[in-house]
Amino acid sequence: MESEEHFLEEGFKKSEIEAGQEIFSGNKPEKTGEKTAQERPEEIEQKIKKLKQGIGRAVDEKKLTPEPLEDAQQRIGKVKAYQDKYLPDYLCDRKKGIIGEAITYFWTRGLKFEIEGRENLPEKGPFLVVCNHFGLEGDALAKTFKDYDLHLVVAKEVWWNSNPVIRWVLKKLKTIPIEESLANISEEDKEASLKRQGKEGKRAFRKIIDREKQGGTAMNAEFVRQAVAALSRGDTVGIFPEGLWLNPELPKIREKQEMKQGYRGIELVAGQYKKLTGEELSIIPTAFVEDRTTGKKKLVIKDPVRLSENDSRLNDTDWCMAHVAGMLPESQRGYYKETAIER
Repeated sequence: MESEEHFLEEGFKKSEIEAGQEIFSGNKPEKTGEKTAQERPEEIEQKIKKLKQGIGRAVDEKKLTPEPLEDAQQRIGKVKAYQDKYLPDYLCDRKKGIIGEAITYFWTRGLKFEIEGRENLPEKGPFLVVCNHFGLEGDALAKTFKDYDLHLVVAKEVWWNSNPVIRWVLKKLKTIPIEESLANISEEDKEASLKRQGKEGKRAFRKIIDREKQGGTAMNAEFVRQAVAALSRGDTVGIFPEGLWLNPELPKIREKQEMKQGYRGIELVAGQYKKLTGEELSIIPTAFVEDRTTGKKKLVIKDPVRLSENDSRLNDTDWCMAHVAGMLPESQRGYYKETAIER
């Protein structure tokens, strides 16, 4: 509700202000040398009506007043400055280029899968794609969203820092690194997961475990800034909140098909995006469903959601992951078995 003082600032004339004071006090201000005449009830009622009409016009005018041009220009300048500051050189060009496109083609050409819900995709970005992480999800998202300037989020220690050649490839693919965490599991489970990893996995897990033993946490301010900067120019970002594979299955190196609790971070990206652009970020829950007995695969795409729609007791990341779980078979929902939100 607007205050009385605000309406007065909106341009009421002095005579109108005095009229309002007369009505609310029940008396006219005295004037030296003049007699004060008692007003009839109908006259007071008429003045009340007139004042209400004036307030109504002021409210309507304020509602219809567009954002000042300079404010819109300031917003554009603010977004551009944010992009210039936080987009690394390899992300300044949103397109992958010939090399990146070739890598994507040879990487994904052998993957065959059905797509369900393609009609739910917006015509263009920005939006955040949230997916489960059992094995081939990155491949499926890269192939499905190849025309959307998609930036897949990749593990920093496991992939980005593994060797210079892999980092070069990941830059050509326009990925964004994120610092991993194992904070959702116990120390015993961390050590057990380390033993199930390959050589590079053991190196990365040991570094993460030692960091967390010393009280360190995953510091991902840089990831949030890069993701928001990319989103603010209309790109899309694909993220896997479950994080690292804890139970890779052999002979094919894939994660056990059972959802783990997602690490929070969706709130940070969406919140910073809204703070920067003034708009709410669209989030698209997706689920990669694979029958490892028959080999049948399917990517399911749900209608876009926004965090403001979360009226549950779940935090925003768990709420998004519950949407993902709802598209998976019950046997694969794991941590989200009881909270899954079905289509």
